[in-house]
Amino acid sequence: MAKSKDNVVMQGASGKVGRNLVFRQKGDQTIIAKRPRTVTGRVLSDKQLAVQNKFYDASQYAKRAMLDPLLKKAYAEKATINQQPYNVAFKDYFNEPSVRKFDDSAYRGMVGDIITIQVKDIMKVNEVSVEILDQSDIHLESGLATATDDSNSQWTYEATVANVDYDTAKFKIIMLDTPKKITKVQKKYGEDMNP
Repeated sequence: MAKSKDNVVMQGASGKVGRNLVFRQKGDQTIIAKRPRTVTGRVLSDKQLAVQNKFYDASQYAKRAMLDPLLKKAYAEKATINQQPYNVAFKDYFNEPSVRKFDDSAYRGMVGDIITIQVKDIMKVNEVSVEILDQSDIHLESGLATATDDSNSQWTYEATVANVDYDTAKFKIIMLDTPKKITKVQKKYGEDMNP
């Protein structure tokens, strides 16, 4: 794939040229690419089908998001000059949020101990909940974390149940993002989750 910059002959060109080249417009750029080829009769693996289904779901979400004026505006604010709000919405659905930092150093199994979580997503994570399990995966407690900043990237969870064996605890972090997808991350007590 090539990009044409400041070329008065190619600027604004789009469509097929011959059998091999395609010109496309993306924002303020002219993209020159090899013509896509379609293969018929190919059998897809389960992994390929899963990715294909995820692409379909992401495109359907992006279409619905573009019909919602508030969501469309929010995605437009995240878009760069070479992106459309649709593309940002597609990417937001396709990519799951992640836990950037998980700090359980203040958790000592006492009621009121604080666990701090930093999350990252294309838009924002709307809800974070924490479940604490013992070493045998038995549920000890769970509840919603509280956002501590406007971007919903910093969250804190306050323990509500005493846990004598806190140093063998496991934590499930459950995140609900803008497309309403649920992502779960699990870690053990003291496990370093910093990037």
